[in-house]
Amino acid sequence: MKSLILLCVFVILPDRTTTDKTHPIIQKKLKQQLENTPWTWKLAESRIQKDNPVSFNVNLLSTYKVTGIIKDKYPMMRDCATILKNNPNKKHLDGVYVIYPDLKIKKHVYCDMTTEGGGWTVIHKRIDGSTDFYRDWKAYKTGFGNANHNYWIGNDVLHLLTKSGNHVLRVDLQRYNGQKAYAKYSKFSVGDEHSKYRLTVSGYRGTAGDGLSYHNGMKYTTKDQDNDKYNGNCATFYKGAFWFNSCYRTNLNGQYANTAVVSNNHMNWSYWTKTNEALRRTSMMIRP
Repeated sequence: MKSLILLCVFVILPDRTTTDKTHPIIQKKLKQQLENTPWTWKLAESRIQKDNPVSFNVNLLSTYKVTGIIKDKYPMMRDCATILKNNPNKKHLDGVYVIYPDLKIKKHVYCDMTTEGGGWTVIHKRIDGSTDFYRDWKAYKTGFGNANHNYWIGNDVLHLLTKSGNHVLRVDLQRYNGQKAYAKYSKFSVGDEHSKYRLTVSGYRGTAGDGLSYHNGMKYTTKDQDNDKYNGNCATFYKGAFWFNSCYRTNLNGQYANTAVVSNNHMNWSYWTKTNEALRRTSMMIRP
C-alpha cells in the first residue's frame, strides 16, 4: 500500500471571541509550541481534494484556530494516459491503477503502459471463463469483474472517458492456436445513459478486419434491455451484451469457451477468423 505524504502550511489565527488571544506572549509561546510539535496525521479517507482548507482547534493555554492547506502527492488522474504523462517512469509497468474519470469517481482499471508507447486504459478484458459476462443493464452500467483478470469497466465510466470525442480504440485478439491480431479505430466514443450508451466508432486499420463499423451508431443491449434492430433480443439470443445491430459482426461479451469451438454464442471476431470461432483472449483499450 502506498503511503500518502502531505505537505501542510499552517497559519495561526487568534480567535477574537475571547479577550486573552491578542496577548503577545501567549501568541509567541503558542507559535513556538506549534512549530516544534511533530504533527501526526491519520486520514479517514484515502484521498483529500487538492487545496482543500482544513481547520481545527488546539487547546494550548487558550483556544486558537489553526488553518492549513493539504497538498496531495498523488493528484487525481482521469485515465492511464494522464498517469503516464505525469509519471513517465510508469512506462512498461502494466497493471492495475486508480483513475478518476470525472475527478470524483474512483475506479480501478488495468493500464497497458507498453503497447504503442503505453497510456491505454483497458475497458474490456477477458483471459478465461471464470467471470460471467451474461449480465443485466445495471451490471454493464456500473462495471464488474477484476481489473487484473476479467472485467468490463462500466458504461457510465466509458461515457465519462470518451465524451470529448477524441479517443482511439484498440482491440487485441488471440486465438487458441496462439495467433494474434488487432483492430484500431481512430474515433471512439460512448454516449450517456439517456442515449442508451450510443456507440460512435470509425477509422479502422489493423490485421483483424473491421468488425465494429457494423455496430456504429447502435445503442447498448443487455438481456433485460433490448435496444437492437433485431425482431428479438440479440443479447438473450447470443448470450452476451453489446452494441448489437441485427445482430453482430463481433460478440466480445459472449460466452467463454475453453476450446476453439465454432458457435454464435461465444466470444468471437468473425471478420478475422472467417467463422464464429471462439477466441481465447480479448481486450479493448482506449487513449486520447
